[in-house]
Amino acid sequence: MSPPWFLLLALMSVTLSHGARILGLFPFPARSHLMVHKALMLELARRGHEITVVSSFPESKPIPNYTDIVLNTNMGTLSGGHVPSNLFDMKTVGAVQLAVMLWYMGEALCDHILQEEKIQKLIHSKDLNFDLVFVEAFSNECFLGFAHKFNAPIIQTCTYGGANFMGDWVGSPNPYSYVPDDLLEYKDKMNFWERLHNTIVGTLKHVGRQLIHLPKQNAVMQKRFNYTDNLPPVWELEYKTSLVFLNTHYSLSYPKPLTPNYVQVGGMHVKPPKKLPQELQKYLDEAPEGVIYFSMGSNLQSSQMPESKRNVFLKVFSKLKQQVLWKWETDTLPGQPRNVKLGKWLPQSDILAHPNVRLFITHGGILSMQEAINRGVPLLGIPIFGDQSMNMRKAVSAGYGVMVEFSNVTEESLTWAIREILEVPKYRENAQRLSRIYRDQPLTPLEQAAFWTEYVIRHKGAPHMRSAALDLTWYQYFLLDVIAVLALAVGSVLLIAFLLIRALLTRIYGGKQKEIENALKKKRK
Repeated sequence: MSPPWFLLLALMSVTLSHGARILGLFPFPARSHLMVHKALMLELARRGHEITVVSSFPESKPIPNYTDIVLNTNMGTLSGGHVPSNLFDMKTVGAVQLAVMLWYMGEALCDHILQEEKIQKLIHSKDLNFDLVFVEAFSNECFLGFAHKFNAPIIQTCTYGGANFMGDWVGSPNPYSYVPDDLLEYKDKMNFWERLHNTIVGTLKHVGRQLIHLPKQNAVMQKRFNYTDNLPPVWELEYKTSLVFLNTHYSLSYPKPLTPNYVQVGGMHVKPPKKLPQELQKYLDEAPEGVIYFSMGSNLQSSQMPESKRNVFLKVFSKLKQQVLWKWETDTLPGQPRNVKLGKWLPQSDILAHPNVRLFITHGGILSMQEAINRGVPLLGIPIFGDQSMNMRKAVSAGYGVMVEFSNVTEESLTWAIREILEVPKYRENAQRLSRIYRDQPLTPLEQAAFWTEYVIRHKGAPHMRSAALDLTWYQYFLLDVIAVLALAVGSVLLIAFLLIRALLTRIYGGKQKEIENALKKKRK
């Protein structure tokens, strides 16, 4: 963005009278992440608020009350060798290892972005004010410094279902006994070994975050926010969060405790279906046996799939009666069957709304899952990393999806999975039933997110929703002091009872013993 953006913001901060000034900090350079945030930012702009968005993806068309501060950041600048260049290789990465990767990326992202000239101007500005600060919660806690800079309430937004530690910010419990870790593929009903694994992974991530990740985030923040010596550490700032938006819904995940300021707004990026391009509309309309839509999302690229796996898809697709619409990122696909149509970019949500789409083959990303459920389309999931396995486990348990591990993709397994979904009616029926449940809400997810945003602004951070759990020490929270006192009381009662009984028995049996001894002495005499 050109230099005048700073003057424009200054002018806005002086002249604004009808709406709030909102700063959105969405630094992670992935379009799928920004899709969620951008939907809310545009809605807030439509409602008359002055919006400033910090991201790597500006709006293509200017909006009068919407300002982009464009970052010079991409995935390549953040990986630092800690993330495989081909994301299909992430399948072998474990939950704790992936968390550590995200910590490294978060540190690199913070250090890189906070040095940018545009961001330094924002940090050192003296004539800008904001009424609310949004921060994407994705291992970049350093950006919480902006909330302190502008003395504004914080809303943290999560583009997936949320990590368990996020509940700590607002005092919302996430018991390991039935709330699975976001990077594990367990359901809410876990056996002993699954609960044990869930507890170990969750504890390791929590301890590692406190001892390794947050200190590094704080060091970067304190270094780059050098306008003051009174900046609190990140572990204090995150507990000043007014609200957390989770990109999920209990119909898409599992029920769990939610405090009033821990709000589920899953699917706010999904809009009513729009008219498809004429060529695509014709293609979908004229498929007598229906269409299978295949996309691995915006981060995973089908064109980077190992050749052996790609050939499996080609062979299986070539034998199908259905047409296959495949999101493919290059100009050509060697061995492309006649019934396969390619597209570098496809309006996925609108395609899924077409009644002729019979099946969606997906990586299990949360945005794709939400679009499929909104449209009532069954899924064949091939998860690769992150929360994708857990998302697909939910689809399988709810009966609207089948999951095939990427390592197990063969002609036999893929053919079986496709036929299973196409030929067994329960998958489509369950998808449509879940769609009705998901859409049965008093407000749309976007309307709900906008409402709670304006609620926090109206009520100056909504401190009345702050849980008292945030003021407790760890031993008070887990009632360890109460348990200790009760244990001491019970132990004291038991000890006193034991001593009394022993004394009583001693008197009873001790007296009789003396009588016996005296009788024996008399006999000897």
